[in-house]
Amino acid sequence: MFDTDKLSSLDALMEAQKITHGPIIFHVANLLREWGILKLLHENKKTGMSVEALMEATNLNEYAIKILCETGYSMGALKYENKHYFITRVGFFLAYDEMTNANFNYTRDVNYMGITELGDSLKQGRPAGLQKYFNEDWETIYPYLTELPQEVKESWFGYDHFYSDSAFKTLVEMMAERKPKKILDIGGNTGKWAIAITTASPETEVTICDHPLQIKTAFANAEEAGVKDRVHGEVMDLLDHSKPFPKGFDVVWMSQFLDCFPPEDIIAILQRAKEALSEDGRINIIEPYWDRQQHEIGAYILINCSPYFTALANGTSKMYSAEDMHQYIEAAGLEVDEEVDRLGFGHTLTSCKRKA
Repeated sequence: MFDTDKLSSLDALMEAQKITHGPIIFHVANLLREWGILKLLHENKKTGMSVEALMEATNLNEYAIKILCETGYSMGALKYENKHYFITRVGFFLAYDEMTNANFNYTRDVNYMGITELGDSLKQGRPAGLQKYFNEDWETIYPYLTELPQEVKESWFGYDHFYSDSAFKTLVEMMAERKPKKILDIGGNTGKWAIAITTASPETEVTICDHPLQIKTAFANAEEAGVKDRVHGEVMDLLDHSKPFPKGFDVVWMSQFLDCFPPEDIIAILQRAKEALSEDGRINIIEPYWDRQQHEIGAYILINCSPYFTALANGTSKMYSAEDMHQYIEAAGLEVDEEVDRLGFGHTLTSCKRKA
């Protein structure tokens, strides 16, 4: 992945210029999307559109059209032939691809300003971007997701759900076939997993460990879904490692949860989860590991999500590699007994048991 050593010096220099102009390119791409220019060009993909035609269709002046379209041409989103602009495949993905748009909105609304504080965040171990641009009193983003500005909140959840939902159906079907009796869902949030698995597996009960507001919401959602009698809650500060998790579970479930914490907390959480297992129980970790991706696109997205955790989420966590996670699992006194890769858009199910 990401091997640029074979590029010529000239090509490598061009790649470096793309990096230096990245913020400018991003803002122009945003306007090409928002002002409908990419979609107009797609609707006229056979004939293309002249500057004059684009001016008439958008009510923008000649200067604005040329600024946007010339930069669009330089980034590869447009091509220019016979005084007409045409959309390219890059432009098409910017305009219409669901993954690209989830990533774009997340970068624009959640990260763009706060990431400027990445240096202080790395040096001080705190989300300096969150505190500068959202609220100086917030230690992490997680308890305050519902308090973010509406556009930011929509982009955050749009990004999160796009990736987590991609593996969701497969995981529900997989676990329902195994018919676990008791699941402990750590960081179960609003009960989406608990409701799905209890609906699919009538003999399964789920206990959610989370903050009071999340459990209250989960109970309301479970009641609406008709499974409230099999969805339970345990209010807990998940980072208070002096507090044990409830015990006697066939499965301890942690989906896109451990990436919210630094290694020392991951190990402590896994140790507590180990004590929550029944004799033959398993800990199931669901994470999109960047070193298990089928294509470098997936690895690129995951690696470049990590600075969000630094500057805006909590200052200390990241998207992990499977290699790293295996080290934490071993340090917690566990061993991996099953892994299933390529779930959804690149998730892995890692099943762990107590060391023999």
